[in-house]
Amino acid sequence: MMTALLIAGGHHAFAAKRPLVTDIVTFEKSDTTAEVSILVHWPCKGEQVLVDSLRHHIAYLLGGTFNSPDDILSYGASLFESLSADWHSVYDEMPPEDRLGAFSKSHHITKLAETSRYITYYYQTYDYGGGIHGFTTEVGFTFRKSDGKQIPLLANTDSPRLSKLLKEGVRSFFSGDSDKPLTDEELLEYLFVQEVESLNGLPLPGNSPYLTETGVVFLYTQYEIGPYSSGIITFEIPFKDILPFLTPEARNLIP
Repeated sequence: MMTALLIAGGHHAFAAKRPLVTDIVTFEKSDTTAEVSILVHWPCKGEQVLVDSLRHHIAYLLGGTFNSPDDILSYGASLFESLSADWHSVYDEMPPEDRLGAFSKSHHITKLAETSRYITYYYQTYDYGGGIHGFTTEVGFTFRKSDGKQIPLLANTDSPRLSKLLKEGVRSFFSGDSDKPLTDEELLEYLFVQEVESLNGLPLPGNSPYLTETGVVFLYTQYEIGPYSSGIITFEIPFKDILPFLTPEARNLIP
């Protein structure tokens, strides 16, 4: 089954000198050998410096040259054919009972948050090319509206106070909606660290944090500080708590 859809009417308006408008571009195709899912919020109108910056970043994430939504649809079709060919090269000589599922790839690049001063895009990708399980990557990117640039968000990163915020953020992720947060000893069961004292020195995530309308989100990818079963560890620190650890450029973006 295949669907390829460009929704010209699915627009998001961003507050800037001129509103930024995006088209929602989707490509879906699957059979027994391959699955491809692409979703992109493609900037099409607005301040040119911001439009160009976002388009450039989308092209970087997809790994090619993309000048229009049609280029994204063509990429999806090409990606499907490539995955299907890879599947056949691996499994055609195997008995049917030994074959694993379809090879899979997804790219979802969507607008996550917006204010009058910044926009955050969110990238989710999934890869499966055989084996026990696939691999998921998620990361956010915040762009300043005035010039389309990404700016450094964090300062004072060696502060023990920031380390405590990270620890409590990780605790909140694993505690969920429970009225009783996990103890330090219980938290160790989900992480690679072996001692309670190590929880006070958790490293910053490898990927930069990003802004929502209400705070700063930190995201640890699979295997970064915990096993695959721990998932992607994500939590938001409200602006009122993270403000001392933001750069002047980042603070200027917050109303």
